[in-house]
Amino acid sequence: MTQAPAPAPAPAAPVITESKPEPVAAPAPVAKAEPPAPVEAKVESKPEPRPEPKAAEAAKAKALQDAKSVDAASGGRYVVQVGAFAEKDKARQAQQKLERAGLRNYTNVAETKNGTRIRVRAGPFASRAEADKAAQKIKGLDLPAAVLTL
Repeated sequence: MTQAPAPAPAPAAPVITESKPEPVAAPAPVAKAEPPAPVEAKVESKPEPRPEPKAAEAAKAKALQDAKSVDAASGGRYVVQVGAFAEKDKARQAQQKLERAGLRNYTNVAETKNGTRIRVRAGPFASRAEADKAAQKIKGLDLPAAVLTL
């Protein structure tokens, strides 16, 4: 005997439920808030901008000229001028020679009627004897040397 297929179950009827609206609460009155207390502004310290090379060289030259180690009572301060150069490269080469020889040096940029000149100087020295000794050492480097009083 063959069995007849079982009837498919009828789909369930959707259940509809009634929903009651919930009562809405009245908004609470808004209290006026006091303005917030002033906040102190934080001042951020920004790194100081790097001075331009000309300004840095001028500051370095001034610091060297105002050196405390120089005895003003001994007759003044002395420097040895190595040269006044129109080209930065030549001035830098002279400075490098002085540095390799162990001599403190600085540059001074001057405007002349012939244009900008970069003066390369060694020192300052406390006595004329020290300046003369440095001048001899500089001449040994194949550089000109002239002792100047500041």
